[in-house]
Amino acid sequence: MSHPPEKIPVCAPVFVGKEREYLLEAIDSGWISSMGAFIGRFESTLAGLCGVRHVEACANGTVALHLLLHALGIGPGDEVIVPSLTFVASANAVLYCGATPSFCEIDEATWVLDTADALRRVTPKTKAIIGVDLFGTLADYDALRAGLAAMGRADVKLVEDAAEAFGSTSRGRPAGSLADGAIFSFFGNKTITTGEGGAVTTDDVALGARMKFLKNHGMHATRRYYHPELGFNYRMTNLQAAVGLAQLEAAEDLCGRKVRAQARYRARLAGVDGVRFAHVPEGQKVVPWLHVVVDDRLDGETARDALLARMLERGIETRPFFAPCHTFPYFAASPGAGLGALPRSERAAATGLCLPSGGALTDAQIDRVCDAYVASRQGLERRAS
Repeated sequence: MSHPPEKIPVCAPVFVGKEREYLLEAIDSGWISSMGAFIGRFESTLAGLCGVRHVEACANGTVALHLLLHALGIGPGDEVIVPSLTFVASANAVLYCGATPSFCEIDEATWVLDTADALRRVTPKTKAIIGVDLFGTLADYDALRAGLAAMGRADVKLVEDAAEAFGSTSRGRPAGSLADGAIFSFFGNKTITTGEGGAVTTDDVALGARMKFLKNHGMHATRRYYHPELGFNYRMTNLQAAVGLAQLEAAEDLCGRKVRAQARYRARLAGVDGVRFAHVPEGQKVVPWLHVVVDDRLDGETARDALLARMLERGIETRPFFAPCHTFPYFAASPGAGLGALPRSERAAATGLCLPSGGALTDAQIDRVCDAYVASRQGLERRAS
């Protein structure tokens, strides 16, 4: 009797440090909600790793982005430029502020925001540009800043959505330090995880102080339970921070695992016709969140999904790229919206897939994934012919 192949998940968390020890310490302290020693330790450790002066730990990456945009003064009547090929939270946070996302195209080689297209879409209503560091590759914030200055629009804020880019660097500068403010996600499948969780990083001390005030219900700093303006409950718990601190302490190991796995994937799939990894821009060191490819031999979503199904039959869990936000019905009134409006984003979304990416992947498992990929695609092509 044959047994089904052992399943390789698309992404599973890795705990190699003091996660259990710190979590029990937090429980034993009695401080399990949004107060406790681990929150400050987590924030200061993250600030050191990112090279910034201020960090606010948050409940998740989505509220971290909303908090940052709100603190920057973005609201009704404003437009915020966002690449369409991203997880929907990047654009939803703009709507939460009452502003309008303006969708821009991706660079075909890197899959991150196309700088020239983003700058072309700047209007008198533009208040910010969100550069999404997709799958770990960083947007070119220096080029965006220079382009805005040349246009006389240095007032436009740059926001780094680094939810997927912990550990990546650009010319030696870490993700989280490249814009006016940045956010991270520490969801369960991220390189660094707190289960759920997020953070805002900034070098702007005044902006940091405003976010600290807003995330705690807008409570006055010295007059308890007095709220001079509307705020939010966006705080991280001490339990999350305990796990996160242990993860940050092991960051070099966790990031190194991702880099080594990416190198093996690239080497094993280098000769497969049509398979493309993201181009790594000059000066960047990319720590990939997920190991992703675009397959130019696939003719669209139907073929891509059939390939994913065949790989699952072989015990390999995969997932598609994000669907482009500009095709969603509730963004229909946004600039850049509508099927066919951003063909590069639509093509990458239809032919892109994420391979198993957990930090515990072995070389043998990566080899098995690559073999299954090639065999699955060959099977589809035989059936099509």
